[in-house]
Amino acid sequence: MSPLEERYRRLLAWLPEPARSRWADDMTETYLQVETADDPEYAEFGSPSLTDRLDVARLALSLRLGAPGASVRAVATGQTVRLVAVAGTVALASQALLGLFSTAWLHGRLPFIDAPDLGDRLLWGPANAVHTVVSALTVVLAVCAVRGLAATRPLAVVVLIGQLVPAVVSVIRPLELLFQLTIAVPLVAAALMPPGRPMHRPLWLVPIPLVASVSLAALGPGEPPEWTWGLFDPVVQWALLTVVAGAVLLLRRGRARGPAELAVAVLALATVPALASRWPYDTPPGYATVVVLATLAAAATAVATGAVGLRALRALPVVPADH
Repeated sequence: MSPLEERYRRLLAWLPEPARSRWADDMTETYLQVETADDPEYAEFGSPSLTDRLDVARLALSLRLGAPGASVRAVATGQTVRLVAVAGTVALASQALLGLFSTAWLHGRLPFIDAPDLGDRLLWGPANAVHTVVSALTVVLAVCAVRGLAATRPLAVVVLIGQLVPAVVSVIRPLELLFQLTIAVPLVAAALMPPGRPMHRPLWLVPIPLVASVSLAALGPGEPPEWTWGLFDPVVQWALLTVVAGAVLLLRRGRARGPAELAVAVLALATVPALASRWPYDTPPGYATVVVLATLAAAATAVATGAVGLRALRALPVVPADH
């Protein structure tokens, strides 16, 4: 075995089973033929190129997320990532739509609805424009994720940058970045999500925008009771949704477990940093109580559903899914 062949075999060890056993020999032979076609002595001192390393790394990641040739377990992992991406981006898109609605209302762009009289207090600048564009892109991202389109990945990267960069630039307290960590989880999942077929009748997504619309009640006349203030917080809403979803999944019977439970665990755990960022603020006791209870419930849901999902995932065989 030449040094170059040995180096390529070490590189191809990045591939997960069963693809490594099925493809490593043929891929090594192909790489050697290409690299030594003009200079046979290159086999004695050459190394895999950066392009080859990136290609193998990309293939290894795709196979771990259920690409053709992956194992049954990897396909389930890819389904988990897609569920996290779809549910998370739909939740972000619901809040983005509310933000776009509020912006249009404040600027008098809604038909049949008068804009509030704010005098000179209505400010608009580059930061507001960027936020509006990112909100619109977030809505488009959610549609692409539900449809399983290839545009989901690059669009998720754009939205992630659009969310993180302004937050990092304008941050006053480092604790505020915990909220961005919560937002980043579904966006990273969307950036990794393998393209697939559109979700068939995703009715389970309907409660997400419905719960988000509860925030509109805060705009009504009169001040709501203090203990309900926490329910208008979008992060609290997301946490309670994951708790309900986790309870439904754990109580169901006669269905295969794994991806759905793991996705709920990831989403529930993702809400904890944003919820924790609310604690140090001087908030009314009723609000603080709701936030603490939501944090504990989300953490417990993540542990319970995560344990069930991981056990089910590990029970799946590492055999080709296409067999």
